[in-house]
Amino acid sequence: MKKEEKYDYDTFIRELAQIHVPNDRLAAARMESVRRYRKENRKRLQIWKSMALTCALLMIFVGSIRLSPAFASVVSNIPGLSPLVQMITYDKGVADILDNHYYEELGQTQTKNDLSFTLQGVIADETGMILPYKLSAPMDLSDLVTEKIELRLNGEKVNAQVDFHLYRKEKVFQIEDNLIVTFFDPINYENAQFELYIQFADEKQTEFTFPIALKKEIKKAKIYELNEKMSFEGQNITVKSVSISPIRTGVTIALDPNNEERIFDIDEIRILDEKGEEWSAIGRGTVATGSEEEGITYYMQSNYFREPKKLTLSIGKVMILRKEQDYIDVDFNQNKVVSKPPSIPGLQVKVEKPMVTLNIPTSSYIQGFNGIATDANDYDIDAQSEEINSNNDYLTEQIEILNLNGVANPVRLHFITDELYLEGTQKVDIPLK
Repeated sequence: MKKEEKYDYDTFIRELAQIHVPNDRLAAARMESVRRYRKENRKRLQIWKSMALTCALLMIFVGSIRLSPAFASVVSNIPGLSPLVQMITYDKGVADILDNHYYEELGQTQTKNDLSFTLQGVIADETGMILPYKLSAPMDLSDLVTEKIELRLNGEKVNAQVDFHLYRKEKVFQIEDNLIVTFFDPINYENAQFELYIQFADEKQTEFTFPIALKKEIKKAKIYELNEKMSFEGQNITVKSVSISPIRTGVTIALDPNNEERIFDIDEIRILDEKGEEWSAIGRGTVATGSEEEGITYYMQSNYFREPKKLTLSIGKVMILRKEQDYIDVDFNQNKVVSKPPSIPGLQVKVEKPMVTLNIPTSSYIQGFNGIATDANDYDIDAQSEEINSNNDYLTEQIEILNLNGVANPVRLHFITDELYLEGTQKVDIPLK
């Protein structure tokens, strides 16, 4: 391992303090279950996998903050800050982290089998970590994927979700991005020895292991108990607590089991201070954890390092699950349809192993395949889809099952449906004292 040179971090912080960070919220995640969320999240995050979009984000960021030449020079030279600057465009809590010196430089580089991986630094708190990195090679990296990636604590794998994306549409020889880790269980940082392990799926199965030595004190979460009931068209939720950590804020919500409608997601959760400044959903990483039975924690941008006089939690756009059938069942052994939504008489389905062709009326509540396919034993199946025709009356889509070996029929293909929201917005003050 080798250490990269240190740069003028304090100069960067002074420049950062003058930045106005945009408030735009990226689309919130839809979560029915952990499996469903992860599948949808992979599709949604394709937008971050394009080098062209990464460049566009930087251009938007530069234009919005009126980047000074001195700032640009500092950012271009400090290891690891380029990915974090990109992150500020959709998570302004990262700006506060840098402004308060909560980022730790690591600058560890390893090179094996023509792959050079640099772990640039770390931001850590009780909810997870942000690990900016750089990967470079003399060959194209656009199709490189990982075989395994783990964060380890004292030699044991941490129960966590790791958001790590390498894929790029165009040829690329260097990638700078962030590993975003979300813990599912509480972490004891006392005498903690962390390691990041990555194995790539290249010809030589290249492996890297990096020790993560944390020197800064881990900031404790600010936890506010609310237990506030809210009602939307007679459907009830309880806001149990708000927990604010440096990386993210968690809002834990319990659903009333006696609700007549099944609440599917909450699209609009915002925290506002006394000046009206807003913190909303995070744009990348795990957006929610938990279950309907135990409570769901929705993750938002953090204002941990601020000292507001007042904070108000605002909740709206509560989405409910349609009661109509949102899937089809097909039998590939017999090339036939077993079940389809009865309330869409114009829906046409043709089965020719391993393909399914759909003609979907544009007036219906379904909008195409959502990427989730399961067999009769509820095992996930790899599938891909392509829109092959569209007009005012019908959408034609073709779905291909990539591997039918060992698949138990019938196969269930799930649809995207239009969204149903309960009316109203409810607000509650967060008890800061």
